[in-house]
Amino acid sequence: MSRKGTRIIPLYYRSQKKSRPVHESRFRLFDLQSMFQVVTENPLLTALALLLLVGTIFGALFARGADDSILQKLDLLFASDVKARAVQSSGSAFVASLGSSFFFVAVCFLLGMSLWGAFVLPLVPLFRGFGFGLASGYLYAAYGFQGVLFNAVVVLPGAFLSMIAILLAAKEGMLFSKEALLEALRREQSKTLSLKEYAVQFGSFLILSAAAAAIDLITTVCFTGAFSF
Repeated sequence: MSRKGTRIIPLYYRSQKKSRPVHESRFRLFDLQSMFQVVTENPLLTALALLLLVGTIFGALFARGADDSILQKLDLLFASDVKARAVQSSGSAFVASLGSSFFFVAVCFLLGMSLWGAFVLPLVPLFRGFGFGLASGYLYAAYGFQGVLFNAVVVLPGAFLSMIAILLAAKEGMLFSKEALLEALRREQSKTLSLKEYAVQFGSFLILSAAAAAIDLITTVCFTGAFSF
């Protein structure tokens, strides 16, 4: 009696189920392989993130000789004035945080449209990191552990998302500026260069900046009262 062909699939399936699959951990706090893959797939973004980190370190070191007046002068760019956070209204806190992030994203947008923007844009995350490091270092130097806790709970959540938006904006600006420069050197119009798509990308970065400002507002309203400076 001949074997029916339709039994091949279920027999194969049963034989496969007998072998026990190797169960891997679904959650890993530090997946080095995934991190390495992200770094290799995004070399430009990684380089910009390293520049931001370098700026943060230099800012923290510079904060040793800084005082409250310096932070007040830089508050328009970095929204780093601790005392201002405690007394300003919710709307003012949101506008200040959004304005700080909007400034850097707008600079990336304008520099990306220039032929030389690709050479200048790496300075944007470097400068943003310097401001964050300066504010963080001053908080630690002036208020000790309370300043570190304030920075981690109130400042860092919104600032982290804001810096991601700035990094993405710097990367997009560099790529667009590079394409524009190559197009100018070749003296021909590139089909891959689209100002509309470029503007749409930066629109998404502004939405990300608004989300960062909203998080900054929430942490300021909820936790600033627990600290006294």
